[in-house]
Amino acid sequence: MLEGLGLRPQQEQAYLHLLDNPRLSAAGLVARRPEWTSAQAEAVLRSLVPLGLAVPNDQTGDTYAAIAPDVALAALVRARVDAARSAERAVPELMALFWQGRPEPESLHFIDVVTDEHSITERWYQLQRAAQREVRGFDCPPYFADPTDPDPIELQRLAEGVSYRVIYADEVLEQPGRWRDLEAGIAAGEQARVAHRLPVKLTLFDDFAATLPVKGQMDGAGERSRAVIVVHRSPLLDALSALFEVYWDQAAPLPGEPDGGATSTSTGLYADDARLVRLLAAGFGNETIGRALGVSSSTVQRRVHELMERLGAKTRFQAGLILGRLGSVSKGTPAGSEPAAGVSAADDRLAGRTRRAAH
Repeated sequence: MLEGLGLRPQQEQAYLHLLDNPRLSAAGLVARRPEWTSAQAEAVLRSLVPLGLAVPNDQTGDTYAAIAPDVALAALVRARVDAARSAERAVPELMALFWQGRPEPESLHFIDVVTDEHSITERWYQLQRAAQREVRGFDCPPYFADPTDPDPIELQRLAEGVSYRVIYADEVLEQPGRWRDLEAGIAAGEQARVAHRLPVKLTLFDDFAATLPVKGQMDGAGERSRAVIVVHRSPLLDALSALFEVYWDQAAPLPGEPDGGATSTSTGLYADDARLVRLLAAGFGNETIGRALGVSSSTVQRRVHELMERLGAKTRFQAGLILGRLGSVSKGTPAGSEPAAGVSAADDRLAGRTRRAAH
């Protein structure tokens, strides 16, 4: 119950006994915890005093009384928070010492290989918490956890002002329910783009580390082991960062959720139609859109044609450009209007993806 405050199990047990026993001696504690010796009980009770959890209850100090939890525990919480903040402020200095002790980049010591699945998860969360400015990633299989589960660390870091830029492969929507996860991330502030294919699953943490999951050898049970390569500061990390930026420039933006209620007042579109437009603008084909919306591809095709007629659009791209151009579904271009002149380079990429999806 109180281990998060740094208490040992015996200290927590002794404090709980003190709460309902205003005058408790070592002998009284042993009577309640017969597995303890008198010396152990006395040492544990005495250790609660500097922690602010107990005070000696008489002149001889033989008995102890608990300090009220609202006072004692609040003080411990503040102390733990202050200690954590102090440790966080020391990270830059500690990282400098870390890199001073590392060999020069011409060796292979800037690469770590993590194979234990629990360690993989822990390292992932540690690196996200250590990022101060930005997390970038290629999102594609393989997945070590259910990809439809929101990443609590990402949502927390987004709220703390850390930027997230993620490029998703088309195939991510083949995972049932994945589109809802994408929408949740975008709504929280994630910048999302879509690429037809990605060369590798990759996550970059500021400019100090990157992770690359790999498939290991087959074991005796016929299952393939998992591993993650952690790349530290090196020319390889610089190359991975440059690779991400090249793909980011070429990927199509994935527009966010439209603002407002079930219907857009400026366009008359229902939420499902707006979601259809956003997927269409991102360049997805009928089958992928159908998986995201939970309908058949023929239903998607019918709704696309109906939408084109309502908008006066001659092509799928025009429909997407009118209402979903680079995430502007919520802004609402009047139905029947023609696409704006002077299509940007990003629009050109979007047009190319949408035309490919139409075939």
